[in-house]
Amino acid sequence: MKQIISASRRTDIPAFFTPWFIKRLEEGSVLVKNPYSGKVSEVSLRPEAVHSFVLWSKDFRPLLRRIEEVERRAPNLFFHFTITGVPKALEQRTPEATDAARDFRFLSKRYSPDHIVWRFDPVVLTDRLPFEAYEESFARLAGMLKGYTTECYFSFMEPYKKVLRNFEKYTDHKLIELTIEKKKEYAKRLSVIAKKNGMKLIACCNEYLVDGEIEKAKCIDAGRLAALFNDMDLSAKSAPTREGCGCARAIDIGAYDTCAHGCLYCYANSDKEKAKRFLKSLNPEWKGLGFHGEKKEGELF
Repeated sequence: MKQIISASRRTDIPAFFTPWFIKRLEEGSVLVKNPYSGKVSEVSLRPEAVHSFVLWSKDFRPLLRRIEEVERRAPNLFFHFTITGVPKALEQRTPEATDAARDFRFLSKRYSPDHIVWRFDPVVLTDRLPFEAYEESFARLAGMLKGYTTECYFSFMEPYKKVLRNFEKYTDHKLIELTIEKKKEYAKRLSVIAKKNGMKLIACCNEYLVDGEIEKAKCIDAGRLAALFNDMDLSAKSAPTREGCGCARAIDIGAYDTCAHGCLYCYANSDKEKAKRFLKSLNPEWKGLGFHGEKKEGELF
């Protein structure tokens, strides 16, 4: 059976690694290091091995400039586009929300509203960034994206240790903890706005938010991809990446600590400066991401 390729939950390949990605498509394979065991595997990217590519990004502009090159080798594309409009103190290198919304509409028109979902996540409340600021941004963005997607994926930030450490190190914003009941209240307020703009609100790994109006996320939905591309030759096996995840099995070709957006809430970076250093040393000829300075005896290169 063919594989679903995720590019990527672990980093932003369209924003920072488009030349590398196209090179991998041209050569037909990529090396992926398991972030836990360190084992390196070769993954085929050839059309006969790949069902579809799920692309995740906050900034698709570099990929859009070379979209026809991508399409020639990867015709089945599905997009997760994150746009939050939060202050640069939390998202240092993301595009302006109006520019991102323009690119979102371009992708929706090039493919269809069924090929792209809007991600408004995670919501991070601080002493300077109350929920009302998110609500205002959500309403503004939902209006910009009305008619260009039918779903908005949403979550509240998980307070992982590395996230708390980065907030203490890089900003004087103080995180605010919310009760489950308060999160449910806020989610319902966003759901009302989403519905007015023709969208369903989808809760990602926040199952306690799921009710009649808010659905559980399947960010990688094998059934949806099979129907969208009229190709049933793929595994629909469930493979959650963390508690509450509804995703089907996919192979992620990214690497942690390589995304240079500088988002302080990021789960995939231990420190934003480490990611910046990696980006400066990147060689587009590398067969895998995240290998620089980490080569071990016996690995494939």
